[in-house]
Amino acid sequence: MKKEDIASWFVYGLMIVIALFVGLQIIAPAFQVLSIVGAAQYAYAIITILIGFLLNAFLLELGHVLGAVVGQYDIRSVNVLGLAIYRSGAGWRLGLKNYEGLTGETIVAPKNDKAKPTLNLWGGLVIYFIEVVVGFSLAYSLFPVDQWGRYALIIIIAIGGMLMIYNFMPFKMDTITDGYRLATMNQGRGNAMYQELTRIEKALKEKKNPFPAKVFKEQNTFTLQITFYQLYQFLFDEAYEDAMKLTKKTMTIPRIADAMLAKLKTIELYIQLITNTGKNQSRYFYDLDSRERKYIANDNQMITISTYLMVAGLIEDSYSEAFFCFERVSGALKRIHEPGRKQAEEVLFNRVFKRVKQKHKDWKF
Repeated sequence: MKKEDIASWFVYGLMIVIALFVGLQIIAPAFQVLSIVGAAQYAYAIITILIGFLLNAFLLELGHVLGAVVGQYDIRSVNVLGLAIYRSGAGWRLGLKNYEGLTGETIVAPKNDKAKPTLNLWGGLVIYFIEVVVGFSLAYSLFPVDQWGRYALIIIIAIGGMLMIYNFMPFKMDTITDGYRLATMNQGRGNAMYQELTRIEKALKEKKNPFPAKVFKEQNTFTLQITFYQLYQFLFDEAYEDAMKLTKKTMTIPRIADAMLAKLKTIELYIQLITNTGKNQSRYFYDLDSRERKYIANDNQMITISTYLMVAGLIEDSYSEAFFCFERVSGALKRIHEPGRKQAEEVLFNRVFKRVKQKHKDWKF
């Protein structure tokens, strides 16, 4: 099990403990005090928890927005549970979007070199502290005795606390949280790295070329994200020699995460297969160990699907495996949230598809 998975399970476990405490120490006693019985108990609990979850998800992103404005950042997109308002040309649009986070994501870009990203990242926690103060004040001023409203406010505050625990843990989990970003900023030139990353993402959203990127000696999550943006640009431009050099260099980074290393090895194989034909192709694939081959066959990222389509169609001549790749494409594309990445992945996949169709003109997808 990867370190990210262990960290995630630890945090989820802690959140479950808090949820049990809220249920046993707040919700259950509320039923007795308020004389709520039968189906009304479930209705009260479900409605209160749902309101608390939605409200806190909204307040977290509101904190990000306010922090970004104060920190001199330009707001590019605000996403709460998949419902996003985002810039499109000179205006704004509303729609459903994927996001990186537990409950939402606010995407920003620096207005100038003096922008302060920490204000954006701390904004959610600041808003939560305000929620705690205002919530408890209302709970005991509007409801001087134990009433349904007092318990509802306490439950909402508790749910916010659970989300804050997840969002501000200072280590990497299944998503990149504010806590992890803040911890990364404290390493070396983390602030400058974050500024460069947001600059690149803004340019890609505007369909501009943000490269060349600034080069940093230190390596962390921010520089890895920058590297992958540059790597996909090389692949998109068919600059395979540059892509291979960058891939091999990135794989030598000390303590690189297993997930990143697996993706880099997949990209390396993609380059080898797309630039070679015949026996060389099969050699590159079968030189991998069984664990790596299994990963490439089953992983659901677009670059892996494109790579495995080459394996299925050009090396193993397996229609069923090639068709299996096509079945996963739609879902893989929907999960992409990085700016410019979907277009690049579609181009990479279509290049492979053309090669497979040239060899197997009778295959129908």
